[in-house]
Amino acid sequence: MMIEKRRCKRLPLNIPVRVYGRTLNNRPFREATVTKAVNIHGGLLPLAPRVKRGQTVLLVNAYTEEERECRVVYVGPSSGNGKKRVGLEFTDKSGDFWHVFTPLVTAVASRPQPVSA
Repeated sequence: MMIEKRRCKRLPLNIPVRVYGRTLNNRPFREATVTKAVNIHGGLLPLAPRVKRGQTVLLVNAYTEEERECRVVYVGPSSGNGKKRVGLEFTDKSGDFWHVFTPLVTAVASRPQPVSA
């Protein structure tokens, strides 16, 4: 049994994105796809254009239109539809690109302080 070590929890969320980059033969591509899993560091998604580990692509969140440069960190086997499973890692880790990891702020009711005369 193989134990997978992750820096943080992966959430199985389907978030529509657009990926812009260059194929292995240096042709530009743009592909609309949907994530299979996301975490604070990046995401896993199916991608038809061929990419390799180490190359950079531009990822656009279709909900927010936010853009983030990513590095390809994993290229897995095809998922049956001709698309490879591709793992992307954000090159800039600031902010919550997916808008699902920002901790909720809980309001704490304060008790009125007695007024001394």
